Amino acid sequence: MGHRDKLDALMPFVPYRYRPDRKPPYIRPWMVPQALWGFNLRAFLAPEDWNRIRKDAYARSGSRCRVCGGRGPQWPVEADEGWAYDDERRIQTLKGVISLCPDCHGVRHWGKTMTEGRQDAALAWMAEVNGWNHTEAARCGDQAMKQWHTRSRHTDWQCDISWAIRTYSVVPIRDGETLARELNRKFVRQAQTRVGIRAGHVTHIEHLIGER
Repeated sequence: MGHRDKLDALMPFVPYRYRPDRKPPYIRPWMVPQALWGFNLRAFLAPEDWNRIRKDAYARSGSRCRVCGGRGPQWPVEADEGWAYDDERRIQTLKGVISLCPDCHGVRHWGKTMTEGRQDAALAWMAEVNGWNHTEAARCGDQAMKQWHTRSRHTDWQCDISWAIRTYSVVPIRDGETLARELNRKFVRQAQTRVGIRAGHVTHIEHLIGER
């Protein structure tokens, strides 16, 4: 194997931030529409199947963040589900599961981070990893919130986890849909308590954006 072949073979293991074939943003908010809160592999799969998938993600990255290569102070990495959104048919499709450090994971789950009051640290981290200034990072966060509001106006979203079924030969549990809907109601109630959701729209988070 030649030198170039060796480099190509190593490329899948290089964090996104350092790959020459990738450009920023390496990490950005990717918020789940409100109707799909709770609709994830943890709800749809047996615990042993979800654990197998997330631990495989950790192993593939050497228990380091796929974005920045770092690790968290308490636990090295966390599992993050990558979703694609079809806004016309309103289908959320799972594309894969990767490992992220807590800092990068906090950027991805922007709404949760904001309701917990950690948005300033997440903004600074987003700026650092992407090589942006504060204004550029804030603009990205604002755009993510606007997109979230647009998608959250709809309640008929569907969730497609066929990637996990194909890749790991798992079988969704019988009550997965029911569990996901129960989790959704729970998470919405928690958000109502934290920031006040009125008529399905977050109001306080909008003020947080304006007051930064």
